[in-house]
Amino acid sequence: MVEDFAIKEILLLILGSLSTYLIWRVQYQKEKIKNIENIISDKKYKLYSELVYIIIDVMHGEKVNKKPTDNELLERILFIKRDMFLYGSDEMFRKFIEWFLETNKNPNNTNHIKIYYELMKMARKDMGQLNTDITLDEFMLFLIQNEDEYAKFKLQNNW
Repeated sequence: MVEDFAIKEILLLILGSLSTYLIWRVQYQKEKIKNIENIISDKKYKLYSELVYIIIDVMHGEKVNKKPTDNELLERILFIKRDMFLYGSDEMFRKFIEWFLETNKNPNNTNHIKIYYELMKMARKDMGQLNTDITLDEFMLFLIQNEDEYAKFKLQNNW
């Protein structure tokens, strides 16, 4: 009887220790996954921010005497391409390729701006703004920052 009691206590001790270890292991894995998700989220934030910054810098850089050179733009685009491949969603990756290819077509073609707008909406959704409903007009006013100039732009480009 005493021997049965000792065996039961030893088994309970082993099971308790095993349970404690398994609970710790599950928590450790959850924390590890959360850390990886946070790193990816941070990388996406930097990537998507650079997508916005590059257009703002091109459009408004000369106003503050900081217009990027062609080499600087190329370098920034290469970094965006690298990070887009690693961290962007498949949809973002495909839309980025579409936008990039469109920018290499006729320089007077403004269709790339509409694709860029779609890219920005996708970036907002990917970063948690699931119900974003920003229109193309709102986006363009954000970029151009002048209603009259935007109206002229729309007329000139048959938008």
